[in-house]
Amino acid sequence: MTFLEHLNQSDEARMIRDTAARWAGGIADEAVRASKGFSADRWAEMADMGWLGILAGEDQGGLGMGAAEAAILAGAMGGAKLPEPFIASALVAAGALTRLPGAAAEVLLADIAAGQTIAAPAGFGLPCDSDAPCPTASADGDALVISGEVTLCEAGPATGVFLLRTGGAETGLVRLDRDAPGLVVTPYRAVDGRHLARLVLVQVRVPAEAILGRGAGAEAALAHAEALAVAALCADAVGTMDRALALTATYLNEREQFGRKLASFQSLRHLTADMMVEIEFARSMADLAAFGCDGIEAPGELLDRARARVCRAAKLVGETSIQLHGGMGMTDEMAIGHYFRRLIFLQAMLGQEAGALRRRARALAAEVAA
Repeated sequence: MTFLEHLNQSDEARMIRDTAARWAGGIADEAVRASKGFSADRWAEMADMGWLGILAGEDQGGLGMGAAEAAILAGAMGGAKLPEPFIASALVAAGALTRLPGAAAEVLLADIAAGQTIAAPAGFGLPCDSDAPCPTASADGDALVISGEVTLCEAGPATGVFLLRTGGAETGLVRLDRDAPGLVVTPYRAVDGRHLARLVLVQVRVPAEAILGRGAGAEAALAHAEALAVAALCADAVGTMDRALALTATYLNEREQFGRKLASFQSLRHLTADMMVEIEFARSMADLAAFGCDGIEAPGELLDRARARVCRAAKLVGETSIQLHGGMGMTDEMAIGHYFRRLIFLQAMLGQEAGALRRRARALAAEVAA
């Protein structure tokens, strides 16, 4: 598939786009705030519409679609600033499972698609370019014994399973139940209010049936999941920026100063034009990132460029929207402040513009040295 073919959405993709826009547009800002980081009702609705199984095959009760359709849904989540772990569970965790053989991976994927299990990727995907070491695993017969910590994963009270990336002598991916002996889960909240957690593992024993993948096979699945994470986070950021621009334009058309609408001042109109230009740059790169997940064998360079460009746009759009609202934009009563905080979180998960550029610089330096 070429990139132009990727941009020409299928009938199914257009249906998902329209349905997602209607559904997300009907969620009131007050309902999002009242849910305090998670709504079981919204999660059940996503499952009923098949969105939690967007990447899962039909045999697992999913829709069997790709990164392009997943990105459409991620963008809708951003536009409504939904705090549920859709990207973490339905895209990153499920994306890894789609590339792993075996009944254990298929069963877990089916449970995620049905909304019966929320899985949190730990040690991969979120954040995108973390250099933190993975918990180390050593063999104990057919089982593994794992110790270490994961300082950040998107997990809340409803998360029942962790997909853990292991390092040390036994690299791979394992299923870890929340109540596993030796696992300590410390919850905290992100700047935008979503649930996060820190995991500490002390001699946690993982039986053979919970080992989902090892070696090169697991690394390939993890690489695919991390590519999906970048594409989904970029799409989420674009959806968030679209809504931030819409809120800012509405505010400028309603607020008056010196007897005139703020939107009548040319300097402020120029700032909103700059926001729109940045969003369109980011949208094109987010589309490229989604294309890279399924259309390019080694999309690392493309994903780094997408992360850098989207983070640059998110910073400008977030800061400008607050500037145009004034100090009241950061009050809890104003929706724009919540979108600004979401953009801060998404930039952190994408590794910031500087982080993406450093990674690209290291890769280029290695090519020159070779």
